Amino acid sequence: MRPPSISYPVLVADVGGTNCRLSLVADPDSAHRPLARLGTGSYPTAEAAFASVLADLPEKPRAAVIAVAGPLDGRQAQLTNAIWELDGRRIAAALDLTQGLLVNDFEALSASLAVLGPRDVVTLVEGQPEPEGVRLVLGPGTGFGAAALLTHGERGMLIPTESGHIGIGPEDQAEQRIWPALSEGVPRLTVEHLLSGDGLVRLHKAVARTSGTPAADVSAADISRLAQDGDPGALMAVVCFWRLLARVAGDLALIFKATGGVFIAGGIAPHLLPLADKAAIRTVFAGKPPMEELAGRFALHVVTAPDAAEQGLAAIAANLHRFGLDDPKRLWFG
Repeated sequence: MRPPSISYPVLVADVGGTNCRLSLVADPDSAHRPLARLGTGSYPTAEAAFASVLADLPEKPRAAVIAVAGPLDGRQAQLTNAIWELDGRRIAAALDLTQGLLVNDFEALSASLAVLGPRDVVTLVEGQPEPEGVRLVLGPGTGFGAAALLTHGERGMLIPTESGHIGIGPEDQAEQRIWPALSEGVPRLTVEHLLSGDGLVRLHKAVARTSGTPAADVSAADISRLAQDGDPGALMAVVCFWRLLARVAGDLALIFKATGGVFIAGGIAPHLLPLADKAAIRTVFAGKPPMEELAGRFALHVVTAPDAAEQGLAAIAANLHRFGLDDPKRLWFG
């Protein structure tokens, strides 16, 4: 029986809690062509947002592959940090599509690891990566996500997770001092509470409160800018952010035994790269007693390509089988 495939042109959409990026892929050998970037809250539904972009497009897509920042239930998904509910068959009917697939946003990013080039990443820890080893992508953005890419020859499998919602606690005296302020107002402190845009703001406020200085009402982007300008409170918040990110990345690397490398994606880390202390990051990332030998083999990179998710979606559309996504239970039509 012929395996399922996607018809072209393909609409690829990266739907996050804050922004939605739409691109068109003409054929399996073509790069994606950006169409629009929309605010996720600008339209009442995903169908309305997509239709507004496609209305005047001379060549309409025949299929869609859509990445969603939230958990999936077959052909349906709910954004974790926004109101949109996505239903594959409803989208197909609204846009007159013959085929489609919903994936988790970090499934798309993990698929991109198969196609990203050296210029798309910056290495923080060299490690000793294995070509056939498990590769892990994780990242802070509006929320926090993680997924793994397992490969065996030409066949692969994408493993999405909800790692942003695992608990986290302090590991040293410096973290213990700020932890009461970090955990204030939440019944259970999670990775996403600390390693997301809101997490950077939470860290900034906690550092200010612990040091006895008033905390300005600033955004994550403001904190990044202030830190690069030398503001002490913002700089300390960023230092804490990198330390916690390296710690969580190392912990997740152990869980997946990510000998193929760990890749930090999302919109925040590239902006904070000028403030990344590689030596300190390497110490925290690999400091995993009694597993230092294994942890010392893990490589750590930051994905700097702003279109990594779209590259992953285009790769999925070109070869569903390559990523284990030729599943009739997930495809909108058989």
